[in-house]
Amino acid sequence: MSDDATYDGAPSGAARLLALNPKLRWTCHSIRLAALALILFEAATVLWDLGDRGRLLDRMNRLYGLDPAAVSDFRYWGAVAILMLKFPFAAIVVARLWRLTGIYLEGKVFSVEAAATLRLVALWGFAATIADIATLPPAAALILTEHIVKVPAQVWLKPIDVFFVLCCAFTLALSVILQTAAEIASEHARFV
Repeated sequence: MSDDATYDGAPSGAARLLALNPKLRWTCHSIRLAALALILFEAATVLWDLGDRGRLLDRMNRLYGLDPAAVSDFRYWGAVAILMLKFPFAAIVVARLWRLTGIYLEGKVFSVEAAATLRLVALWGFAATIADIATLPPAAALILTEHIVKVPAQVWLKPIDVFFVLCCAFTLALSVILQTAAEIASEHARFV
């Protein structure tokens, strides 16, 4: 009996992993690039939007009646700094995804280490989503002051935020399932 096949003609785990490698490599590198592109695109759009103070304050004037002259530079750039606080959390999520795909590329797809790293992706994803939601009210309060009561409720909690929370919850559940499976497989390997 060779190492590449089992008794029933199906490929062994090592042979399946070798067959999966081109697809796995392509997928892992795509995930890495997409995550990096997403965070860079989001940061660039936020900076583009907030970088033009006049345009943003004119929009706030049209939407909520804000007097642009009443917003000091300190308040405006303080709000920008608060809004940028979400990006370190998002960068950690990208770093955790990068590590997870690195584990996959090492061939440890169904390992306890991969499951633990997937759990960290989910937990940091929760933190990034909470930071995204939590930074908007204080930043808006700095700029809008008394006009903040005119902001509609859907601005504070957007459907995409709920979607991100659901994705993180799914990822967390999946990490628990994969860790349990990896532990069972490890137990079975010790007995064989």
